[in-house]
Amino acid sequence: MFLRINDVPAGKAIIILQRFTPPMTKGTLGMIGCPILEDEMIYSLSTDDEDKDIYLVDSPQAHSIKRKLELNGIAFTSVDEWDFDKGYYEIDDERFNVIIIMNKLGLHSRPDELRSTIEGQIKWYRDRFDVIALYYGMCGNAGWDVSEWASKKLRMPVFVFRGGDGEVCDDCIGVAVGGHSKYYAFVKKYTGMLYVTPAIAENWNDFAKEMNMLRGFEALDIHSVKEMFQLFGYKNMVKIDTGIGIKGDALEEGFLRISEITGLGPVTPEPGLTDMYPTDRIYREAKGALRR
Repeated sequence: MFLRINDVPAGKAIIILQRFTPPMTKGTLGMIGCPILEDEMIYSLSTDDEDKDIYLVDSPQAHSIKRKLELNGIAFTSVDEWDFDKGYYEIDDERFNVIIIMNKLGLHSRPDELRSTIEGQIKWYRDRFDVIALYYGMCGNAGWDVSEWASKKLRMPVFVFRGGDGEVCDDCIGVAVGGHSKYYAFVKKYTGMLYVTPAIAENWNDFAKEMNMLRGFEALDIHSVKEMFQLFGYKNMVKIDTGIGIKGDALEEGFLRISEITGLGPVTPEPGLTDMYPTDRIYREAKGALRR
């Protein structure tokens, strides 16, 4: 509500209450993401109460987020991957649309392939999206700012995770703790430890396999896994509870399982070290770039 005073003769001003209706968002926001950051995607969508049409490009790597959309009661429409890629699926551009595309988990273990894949997708979808929110960190691509790259090659804005300092988040841990500068302080405080978020705890088998963490070791031999972490000097595992994703007993069981597999003692960091700012920022800025 806001107050407006009519221009009427002196002494007879009338205060009229009017309901303020914010302008509706129009256009299509593309969300391209890694499965390790799909909880952040769910958080972004569930905390935005504006009416929107959500489309999920149906692919094998979208199975997990599809289940989470259903569990969180977020209405969506599945779109055939082939039809969408070939442009056979029409979206009403006068509505607020969100289209989700998930990539395979292993991309972030191969920085060059990750970079080429993401840049290729951005160019491929430039005529179907008005804005892209990229739910990825740099993941080994030091100095890579895909927003800056896109601004030089395309008219479509691309947004990435950034902390309060404006720097691109290094990876999913940087996203969880609030950005580049906070990540630096976090690493100094918890040096030489394995960092585990709820998403990593939930997807440990795939995460370890795709990251090639067990290269040269027998993945099914628990003693070999423990030996690997000992050789690299790891002693502890930091439990990073972001407050999103799996929670409660399921999260603690995930932490405990990884601790048993790796032989690393679980460490609970001091309160307040996680920060949703980068997640709030990427969605706010990407949505804000659409038409009103």
